[in-house]
Amino acid sequence: MTTVNNTSWEAFYCANQTRAASPLLRRALGDECLPIGNRHAIDLGCGGGIETALLLTSGWKVLAIDNEPNAIARVETLKAELPSAKLKVMTSRFEDLKGFPSSALVHAGLSLPFCEPTHFPILWDMILSALEPGGLFVGHLFGNRHDWAKHPGMSFHSTQEVEALCGGLEIKLFRDSEGEGGLVKHHWHRFDLILRKPAV
Repeated sequence: MTTVNNTSWEAFYCANQTRAASPLLRRALGDECLPIGNRHAIDLGCGGGIETALLLTSGWKVLAIDNEPNAIARVETLKAELPSAKLKVMTSRFEDLKGFPSSALVHAGLSLPFCEPTHFPILWDMILSALEPGGLFVGHLFGNRHDWAKHPGMSFHSTQEVEALCGGLEIKLFRDSEGEGGLVKHHWHRFDLILRKPAV
């Protein structure tokens, strides 16, 4: 399996295996108003498991989902490293998912853009439906000025479209940024989001 520009996911995992956990997720976990709820989190597109590990060591029960068997194999090793942690894994394409368990937090780090555009609204609705009242979505979307924006199998959004997706949610963070870089050098355009579902 390859990413855009034929870079393998395994190469991506290896290149990033020593990086620190997502600053966006760390910021959300430091929110003093973060709901406890059932302390269940979903790591959607868990990749090599760095953010899954952060959630587990922070006391969360985690469902880690990814389409790549190599990603799931990496995450499975956390069961030996953290034997008391409550971790479930699932191998699935976004397009094949039927729903999620009720969760206080859904994390999707750089993963949602890899959902096919026609299915993205369904996936987004499933995420919002899974969130408990007061729960947080933490993740990224790719903007329409991204170099990969013409890729037909990926989802990209304008600022106005992202604002519409945030409708009805409390915006804790909405950051629109651009830059150069990546394992495959390219111009990236990204939205960093922390969104809270209103409490009942």
